[in-house]
Amino acid sequence: MDIILVEDEESNLEVQIRYPVMNAQVEQLIQRIKSVDVKIVGSDNGKNIVLNIYDIFYIESIERKTFIYTKDQVFRSIKKLYQLIDELKEFGFVQINKSCILNIDVLDSVTTLFNSRLKATLINGENVIITRTYIPAVKKFLDGETEHYEE
Repeated sequence: MDIILVEDEESNLEVQIRYPVMNAQVEQLIQRIKSVDVKIVGSDNGKNIVLNIYDIFYIESIERKTFIYTKDQVFRSIKKLYQLIDELKEFGFVQINKSCILNIDVLDSVTTLFNSRLKATLINGENVIITRTYIPAVKKFLDGETEHYEE
């Protein structure tokens, strides 16, 4: 892949992608470019913090409260998990169990557990569980078979 940067003070920011065939790599690149402006608001001790979605590792709902986990911090969200799933699914987030969505880009490794579950180890060393109901969707996502690209 070649990257060509052209500074032009007279024009707006423009990104042009040339590709021989649409594939998972191109789709992922499109998603990343689109996500530059996508932010999620979390709160920490009553203070609202604007988070870039790529700083988010996973989002979990516990006792009807939604928590946003970054590399080393936890924030509270006023949004429900299902709302965040809808907002983030096209940006590399996949549901891994009934109460959790994961940023697939922070996945380091996956280990098989008993009862057809998987243990996902994240790049910060934290572990989350992928339940059997969501394994097919996660595998599809990892294989690049996402259906999030729209022309």
